[in-house]
Amino acid sequence: MTHYHYDYNDLLTIQSIIERSAQSSLISIYQQSTASYKSDGSIVTDADLAMQDLLTQELAATFPTVRMLSEEIDRDAQLQAISSQQDYWCIDPLDGTTNYHASLPIFSVSLALISEGQVVLGVVYDPLRGEFFSAIRNQGIWLNNFKMKPPQQPRELSQSVAFIDFKRLPDLLRKTLVCQPAYKSQRNIGSCALEWAWLAAGRVQLIIHGSEKLWDYAAGCLLLAEAGGVSETHKGEAVFIESLETRSVVAASNPALFRLWSDWLKSH
Repeated sequence: MTHYHYDYNDLLTIQSIIERSAQSSLISIYQQSTASYKSDGSIVTDADLAMQDLLTQELAATFPTVRMLSEEIDRDAQLQAISSQQDYWCIDPLDGTTNYHASLPIFSVSLALISEGQVVLGVVYDPLRGEFFSAIRNQGIWLNNFKMKPPQQPRELSQSVAFIDFKRLPDLLRKTLVCQPAYKSQRNIGSCALEWAWLAAGRVQLIIHGSEKLWDYAAGCLLLAEAGGVSETHKGEAVFIESLETRSVVAASNPALFRLWSDWLKSH
């Protein structure tokens, strides 16, 4: 088992690796990438694979004892990372692949460092806007290396903006959210990690999602917690667990809004 204290200098090193890798892969072939279909019907582009390879090489050279769990490696390797009792990276090299391939400029890179069953460091990078959302457990959250304090948030659901993933919600709840919304307005941008980051930054106030994978939420959970927000599954469990099983998400930018949001969802 790895015992290592990760600090702000490590965070800066990781951000530098992510930025270099993104410039050499995601940005250099943006609007030129090719894609193929995976077994679940989703697509993977050559940019996903190039970014994964660059991150794997550079992170291994700098942190040789930390294992790799990435969306684009095979399931057996993913399970080995979780069960190894070693620290490991949980990475989505390109979150928002459909957007990326369609030249829709909303996508991100998500990286979480998991140690002894906890996310201890998280980074979500928006390469087109040059924004790093980063957190270290119990040390707070940064936006581009400046300690971030989210702006004042609305007090009522009716004043809030929500990220709603209608595609993966139960029919009755989906219809209720469309016909009797509790919030002011809703969005869905096609990058789970970036939605978590923008929620942590206070740019939106609410999230509900029916099914996210470990690399979708791992970094975001830490970002939101360090920003003072709250997240749970639909069943009231912690979102983050060391598992490849999908997790539902109910989240809000602060505890007061979370209570209102959770209560409203339970009543509907």
